[in-house]
Amino acid sequence: MTRKRALIIGWLVALALSAAIPISAVFHGVVHIGTQPLSLNNVARRPIVSIGSDTILHRGSRSLVVSILGNVRVDGIVSNDVVTLDGDVFVGTTGRVRGDVLSVVGSVYRQSGGRIDGRIGGDLHRWNGTFHGRHHDVGTAALRNVRLGLAAGLALLLVGTCIVIVFPWQIVLIASTLRDSPYRSFSAGVMGLLIFLFLVVPLGLSLAGLPFALLLVSGAALAWLFGIAATGVVVGRALSRGPVSLVWASAAGLLLLAISMAIPFVGPLLITALGLTGAGALAVALLGRSQPASPIR
Repeated sequence: MTRKRALIIGWLVALALSAAIPISAVFHGVVHIGTQPLSLNNVARRPIVSIGSDTILHRGSRSLVVSILGNVRVDGIVSNDVVTLDGDVFVGTTGRVRGDVLSVVGSVYRQSGGRIDGRIGGDLHRWNGTFHGRHHDVGTAALRNVRLGLAAGLALLLVGTCIVIVFPWQIVLIASTLRDSPYRSFSAGVMGLLIFLFLVVPLGLSLAGLPFALLLVSGAALAWLFGIAATGVVVGRALSRGPVSLVWASAAGLLLLAISMAIPFVGPLLITALGLTGAGALAVALLGRSQPASPIR
């Protein structure tokens, strides 16, 4: 066995060991998906993962509480951490969080008498005790999404153009594979996404696996950026009526993709899918050791 193979096997074994405990915790916990609030009248003894709805802990929890696209209200003692993504954390008068509270793209509200013993990640505000769940003004939310989409699209245009200038041969290789094998590229991208989620989510929940999760996230983000840059080249070539340079083709294609980011929900979903397909083309090109069969036209 060569040293390279031994290193790869050791790295995979370390990944498996680091993911064993958090994977077990996820499958033995409470997973709630939907818009109906998750209201628990008893002390939660298992990890809670709520997606798309509010979580109300009337008696607290002894384990981790994670809410994605929803708020968390604490009216009891939570012995572990509370994490929200695009949601707020509300700690009532009788609420106490002994662990850390992290609110990503949200805030933390604490009523008089409520306690948070751990660290607070997010803006801390006073709370008057009124809890109405998630509510948004449709017009304001749509306008905010358009602005954020345009800003993200312009940033994507800048980053993608820089990647094309610095790594022209790699972009040509990915774009050629994407053009010649779009279905294989999309399938490879979806498969890569499933493997990525299966590894990163459980690894990110453990201290030992966090460095591996950060490494995988960095690699996946880089592959996605290369994929979206190559997608811009393919789109730009398709739009051009004559031969243009690689940079101009990528700039034209990425500009169109940047404008599409302003469409709420549909634009980001489309860009995510295109970048995923481009990343799949990168995987197909690397695994097959392929070369561009013909120049992009």
